[in-house]
Amino acid sequence: MNELSTRLKTVQRIIIFFLSFCFMAWALLPGYRPHFAGLILGTIVSLVNAHYLAWKIRQLTDSVLEGRRRRGGIGFGTRAAISLLAVWGAYEVPEHIAVWTTIIGLIFVQLATLLLGIISIKK
Repeated sequence: MNELSTRLKTVQRIIIFFLSFCFMAWALLPGYRPHFAGLILGTIVSLVNAHYLAWKIRQLTDSVLEGRRRRGGIGFGTRAAISLLAVWGAYEVPEHIAVWTTIIGLIFVQLATLLLGIISIKK
């Protein structure tokens, strides 16, 4: 379980660096503001989904270790609803947030976690 927390903290640091880059680009490049706003929205939602998934995995692990039967899954419906809400919000205000960059941002944390896992296995 410590490995999950450690990886999530490392990914969170990477995401915060990426978000700071996006905020600076949003401020300095007014013509691309909708694109960077979409990346920011998608990445933040992706980070929230990653933390929610980690929380559900911790709950599941604790219930298995205590011998309790746990009903329910790992919260896919909730994570999908949060993602759809972000895309819908971007769709409603297309002059301020680009939908396709929001969708790209939704997979950023998962991609960063995958690459971090591959790098740690190689070491």
